[in-house]
Amino acid sequence: MKRRPYGDSGITVSSLCYGAMLIAQDPQLKGNVAPSLLHALDGGVRVIDTARIYPRSEAIVAATLKQWRGERPVLSTKLAPQTAATFREYRPIAEAYTPASVRRSVEESLTALGVETLDIVHLHQWWHLWTYDDAIFATLAALRNEGKIRHLAISAGDHEHDAVLEAVNLRRVDGIQLILNLFESRPLSSILPLAALRGAGVIARCALDSGGLTGLLTQDDFLARPFLRHAPFENYASRLNALAAHFVPASAQSLTELALRFALTAPEVSTVTIGMSSEAMVDVCLEAEQRGPLSDEAMTSIRREHVWTKNFYERLI
Repeated sequence: MKRRPYGDSGITVSSLCYGAMLIAQDPQLKGNVAPSLLHALDGGVRVIDTARIYPRSEAIVAATLKQWRGERPVLSTKLAPQTAATFREYRPIAEAYTPASVRRSVEESLTALGVETLDIVHLHQWWHLWTYDDAIFATLAALRNEGKIRHLAISAGDHEHDAVLEAVNLRRVDGIQLILNLFESRPLSSILPLAALRGAGVIARCALDSGGLTGLLTQDDFLARPFLRHAPFENYASRLNALAAHFVPASAQSLTELALRFALTAPEVSTVTIGMSSEAMVDVCLEAEQRGPLSDEAMTSIRREHVWTKNFYERLI
């Protein structure tokens, strides 16, 4: 597994990250130990991304890491907002975070994960105007001085990557997390070059668009998935067929491989977080990572011809 710098932070991360949002759905989960996570660690994954609000996630990660005898992975988590309403529309930051709620969430994550220090802490979902709230940043600076967090990051709202431009430009954060995939390549032209210039680490998420970009989901599967149920299935399928016609097998053996390698090819990306809640999915991701970057020609074609400005998530309020 290749290693990459997390911006200018001084830490390195594996190019693939274990996304623990659905770790509780590991079919082999037993006694809060997730075999999929252990399998990923065996394969060289050295960063785990979770969040305070992911069901049982932090507790399962902690229990599983007690069974791991190798190098300690980098732990990335996200603070719990006071309301989920701020995930889908702008609200003043005080509705999502206050100095007291930030401190409480950090303390709860430390306890749940069983560690003394959190390597990367994200403010979960972000809006541009929040960049200027000094009280929240002062609280996080104090927590860093206390040794409870190492690096501060922000997680861009779904398809709202431009909302983090100013925070990165002002170097208010050490890193960011955002959506990057075959349909959502716009960050490659805006925030990612700025992140590289300002030394910010980048965690890319939704590389498989909640499973849609695997090309393996039926219309019923779309309806069963919260992040895809509002997708116009016929339109989505048509776009997948166009991708397959252009790039499979010319550039990759499958749409899944193409999607993973697309996100991994971006040089500004520190790591790509993938929901690998089964050992089989871990193997698929590890194999794709080993195949290396896509060609410049393929990357250019995908960015020019297959970008799809959409946001199915905005209907989840």
